Amino acid sequence: MAEKTKKYAVLLLLGLYLGAASPGRAASGTGTANPGAGRVSGLSGVGTRAAEFLTIPVGPRAVAMGGAYSAAADDITAIYWNPAGLGFIEQREVFLAVVERPLDIRYTYGAVALPVWENRMVLGAFLSILGSGEQEVTTETQPEGTGEFYSAYSMSAGGALAYNFSDRFSAGIVVKSVHEDIYGLTQDAVAFDMGTNYHEVVYGYPVRLAFTITNLGTNMQFGGDRLRVKLPPEDIYPGNDIGRLDRLADRQTGAFKLPTSFRISGSVGLINSELYSLLTGAEFSENSNQPVSFSAGAELTRRLNDKSMVAFRAGWCAQQDEQELSGNESLRGLSLGAGFTYRLYKLTIHADYAYRNLGILSANHTYGLSLQF
Repeated sequence: MAEKTKKYAVLLLLGLYLGAASPGRAASGTGTANPGAGRVSGLSGVGTRAAEFLTIPVGPRAVAMGGAYSAAADDITAIYWNPAGLGFIEQREVFLAVVERPLDIRYTYGAVALPVWENRMVLGAFLSILGSGEQEVTTETQPEGTGEFYSAYSMSAGGALAYNFSDRFSAGIVVKSVHEDIYGLTQDAVAFDMGTNYHEVVYGYPVRLAFTITNLGTNMQFGGDRLRVKLPPEDIYPGNDIGRLDRLADRQTGAFKLPTSFRISGSVGLINSELYSLLTGAEFSENSNQPVSFSAGAELTRRLNDKSMVAFRAGWCAQQDEQELSGNESLRGLSLGAGFTYRLYKLTIHADYAYRNLGILSANHTYGLSLQF
């Protein structure tokens, strides 16, 4: 029975791979199933999608590994990376992360997860908010500011479900609502994340293979009272004094797609001793908002005693939307981090930190805390 389930899992993974865009087609941006379809060849595509805050990586552990985490995800941050990874959770877990972005912008992400049905199913929920604080209004004639201020925020919330079909294969889905508000103009969308995880031991090494598609949903289009304007009456009777009132009209904005991504990811545990463990990962991502990206990372864990352990992580994400970088900017994509785990009775505490080099935009820092009980 186990062998039969394994065969079905492999066939399902193969079907998902063949049904989605292959790396060869992804590079050309062709195919209706390809998130890159429609993106102009040779251009970045960054900033051409709505709600790009959805692409901010979540979780210091994953960030420090360069984002090569969709296959390795086995904690609560799997809600963001690959909902199938929630199937590895065996205890209730809560998580909070804060990401410091350039220009004093802060991204906050919180989540909860709960195993049910004898751990065959895991339920989760999350809430994320990107806030810019007050920003001064600038115009072409007043580039230093008008003295007026505005605020903007982006928010996403949703639920997740993961199901373990066997001890080797799991799948998951996230359904989320996306909302953005900029100076009183708002736009909304509904999106889905879906993922699979097949895990096996090959020659004594634990291996995982994952396929995910994220931010697949409806288009977004701004609307609101600030788009309403007054238009003067048409002078249809020149020279005649006919009193006519101004008319109200609504400006119409364009609709934009979400930043959809398709990822193929793998991970291998190279060392699994009593004191040390070494996890490696690699990931290929075809994106609708930028060219193909690749990432690789590793995590070295050292057990200190029966209650605590420390981890050191490093990774690199190679993105092609910026080229010919020099100096410190050429380190764009480099990430480093560390984590500490401590078990206190039935409570396990994970505290993590990650540094991520953003090239021209300098760097950002991610802090995370999760509790298992």
